[in-house]
Amino acid sequence: MPILSVIVPSFNQLAGLKRTADVFAGCSEVELIVVDGDSTDGSKGWLLENQRLFAKVISAPDRGVYDSMNKGLEIASGSWCWFVGTGDMPVDGAVDEVLATVKMDTESDLHAFNVRLLPPREPGVPEFYKPVWGESLKWRNTMHHQGVVYRKSSVKKLGYDIRFRVLADYHLNLKLYMESAKCICHNTLIAEVEAGGVSRNFNRRLYAEERMMKRNVFGLSALTIAQEFTTRGKYLWKKFAAFRSK
Repeated sequence: MPILSVIVPSFNQLAGLKRTADVFAGCSEVELIVVDGDSTDGSKGWLLENQRLFAKVISAPDRGVYDSMNKGLEIASGSWCWFVGTGDMPVDGAVDEVLATVKMDTESDLHAFNVRLLPPREPGVPEFYKPVWGESLKWRNTMHHQGVVYRKSSVKKLGYDIRFRVLADYHLNLKLYMESAKCICHNTLIAEVEAGGVSRNFNRRLYAEERMMKRNVFGLSALTIAQEFTTRGKYLWKKFAAFRSK
């Protein structure tokens, strides 16, 4: 049985899929799972021709990236899961680092590591993303998705809520935190993440989803009311940062 399941959701990202698969394929004690959303760019044919690289492959229409991730979670055999985007790359030694960490752990629900965001970066977005598991998570997303490794049994009971098209990963982490899940944060870089992605499109829709997501987690409370103001402030700050960068 593999220790770590690396789950790669993919849709019309053949070039990035090839790069990511090339790094993870053949890693000892790792099963590589690709969940393709019925791509039309040749990904399905490439996956069929290169089945030997993967432990499991799904290629079928889905309802977005988080639906793909749920599908991967359902078929994962490893006791730990790492969700990686197409084109995202582990740094040298990262897979061994992750494996060594989770092998020794019998209690934690998740481990979080540093991530480097590759250029071009949006205004106000740092190069390095260092995880923080604490009260600040209630106010902003302090956990970068590609830097988190989950115990499968802990994350599977919740799964990703696909009502949230952009922030379901933040929603999942916030729910885990509110349920007192145990996370260990490491000051170790494990991945480089390509530019772009819907969560880095800082528009009104993103912050409206954040408010809806937090109402779901916090219910009717003073904290929920405060979020109505802070999310709007974050939106205005991002707009100001973008203006200054021109």
